[in-house]
Amino acid sequence: MVRLVIGPEKTAGTLSTKFYPWILIAFLLLIYVTPLGTHGLFEPDEGRYAEIPREMVESGDYITPTLNYVKYFEKPVLTYWMSAASFKILGESEFAARLPSALCALLGIAVVWGLATRIFGRGTGVLSAITLGSSLLYFAIGTITLTDMPVSTFITAAMAAFYVGAVSGNKRWYSLFYAAMALAVLTKGLIGVVLPAGIIFWYVVFTKKWRLIPNVLYVPGILIFFVISVPWFYLVCRENPDFFRFFFIQEHFQRYTTTMHGRYEPFWFFLPLIPAAVMPWTGFLPSLFAKGGVLRSPGSPEEKDAGIFLLVWFGVILLFFSMSGSKLIPYIVPCVPPIAILLAASIRRMIERGRFFGGALVCCLAVQGLFVAALFIFAMSGKYIDRPAALSIAALLSSGLFAGAFFALIRWVKRRDLSGAVSALCFGALVFTLCLQSLYIPLEKTRSAFRVAQSLISNKMPDERIAVYGEILQGVPFYAKERVALVDALGELEYGASQVKESERSEWFLRKREFLRRWDSGSPFAVIIEKERLGDLFEGGVDVSKKIIDAEDYMIIFNRGER
Repeated sequence: MVRLVIGPEKTAGTLSTKFYPWILIAFLLLIYVTPLGTHGLFEPDEGRYAEIPREMVESGDYITPTLNYVKYFEKPVLTYWMSAASFKILGESEFAARLPSALCALLGIAVVWGLATRIFGRGTGVLSAITLGSSLLYFAIGTITLTDMPVSTFITAAMAAFYVGAVSGNKRWYSLFYAAMALAVLTKGLIGVVLPAGIIFWYVVFTKKWRLIPNVLYVPGILIFFVISVPWFYLVCRENPDFFRFFFIQEHFQRYTTTMHGRYEPFWFFLPLIPAAVMPWTGFLPSLFAKGGVLRSPGSPEEKDAGIFLLVWFGVILLFFSMSGSKLIPYIVPCVPPIAILLAASIRRMIERGRFFGGALVCCLAVQGLFVAALFIFAMSGKYIDRPAALSIAALLSSGLFAGAFFALIRWVKRRDLSGAVSALCFGALVFTLCLQSLYIPLEKTRSAFRVAQSLISNKMPDERIAVYGEILQGVPFYAKERVALVDALGELEYGASQVKESERSEWFLRKREFLRRWDSGSPFAVIIEKERLGDLFEGGVDVSKKIIDAEDYMIIFNRGER
C-alpha cells in the first residue's frame, strides 16, 4: 500500500513516493467522472438544470433562461452556460450535463489541497484532498448537475485567495478573491458576496486584524468583480424588466425570510447532517475539540489563526442557512471544505503527538457501525430501491466503510504504524466513495424520468403532443427534445406561465376540464400520468381501446388506438 507520511514540521510533510499525488489525482478523476453517464437524470433538479441549457443551445438565446420554453429566473446563468458549452462540445447527454459539476468538484478539491498545503504542509494538503473528495455529501453533489457544487467551489476559491492574500500581504490575491466571488454571484446570486463578506467580517472580529478591512477593499479586484458579474445582469434586466423584482426581491429576500417555497425546516435541521456529510471521517470530528487538538492547542500562531479562519468559514455558512426559511440539504456543501482541512490537520496533530489516535479510530469504527445499521434499516424499507438491490448496496458500502478503519486499527494496535494506519484510512475512504456509485443505477428506476421518456419516444407519432398530468417531470422535455403541455400543474413554472400570451398559456398550461375536452375531440396527445392519479383524470376509467404503455410507476396513454 502507498503510505502517506506526515512529519512534525510544516516542511516535513512528505510522501513515500513522488508519484502519490498523481495516483490520487487519477483515482479522484476515476470516481468523479466514471458515474456521470451511467444513469438517467434525477427528478426534478437534474432534469431542470439539463433542460435549461438545452433550450439555450436550441434557441441561441444565452441571456434569458427558459424552462419548458417559458422564462425561468430562479437562478443566475453561469451553471447553464457551463452545461450549454458541454452540450456543444460533447452532445446532449447525461454525461455532458453532469461534467461541469464534477469538474467544479475536482477544482474545489485542488483548491483545498493547495490551501491546506500552504497552512499545514504537503502531507496535510494531500490528506485534506482525500478527506474532501471522499466525503459523502461532497461526492454526491459533485456527481449530479446542480448549482450547489459550482457555487461551493467558487466560494472555496474566494476564501482561499482571501486568506493567502491576508497572510502573505500580497494584494494581487484579492483579484482572484473578487473574481471567484463574481463567479459565485453568477452561479447562485447574492450569497456569492454575502457569505464571503460575513466570513471575513467575523474573522476580523475574532482576530482583531482590523487592517484587513481597508486592505481587502482592493480597487482592481472590485473592478474585476463588476466586469465579470454586471454584464449579464444588465442584459437580462434590459430584456426582461420584471427580472429584478422576481430574482432579487422574491427569490432572495422573500425566499430567505419566509416559507414561500414550502421548504421550511427547524433551525437545527443542518446540525445532524454535518456528521453524515463528512462520512466516513465522522469519527474524527470530536478530535477537533480535544484538549490537545488542533483548535484548542495550535502548534504556532499561524496555525491558531488558520484554525479560527476555517472555523469561522464553516460556522458563518452553517448559521446563515440555518436561519433561512428555506432549507435543502445541498445548501451546506460549502461547509464541507473547511471541515475537511480541519479534520486532516487534526489527524496530523494526533500523529505528531502520538495521542488520541487509537481512541479516534475506535470512535470512527463506532460511528461507521451506526451508519451501517442505519443503511440496512433503510434498505429493508425498500423506500426508493428494491429491497434485494438495496441490501446488496448496503453490504457493498459497509465493506468499503469498515475496510479502511479496521485495517488502520490493526496497524495501530500491532505496530503503532501511524503512517500505515492513515494510508489504510485513506484507501478505505476512497473505496467507500467508489462503492457509492452503485446507488445511482437502482435509484434511476424511481427517481428519473428516463425510462418513461424512452418508452414515450419509441411509440410517439410526430403529430402527437406530450402532456403530463398533475406534476412536472423535468426530464421529459430534455429527452424528448420538445415542449411538454402541463395539465393541472404549474409549480415553479407559475411565473414563466404568467409571462406568456393567453393564447400560448391556453395551449400549454391546461386545466383538467379543457384537456379532457380536447382529448374527447380527438386531439393527438400522449399523456403521462402516475398510476395513482389515473382516477383523478379519467374518472370513468381509461378507455382500453387506446394505446397504453405501462412504464413502472406511470402510464403513457395515447389518444389513438394501436397502430
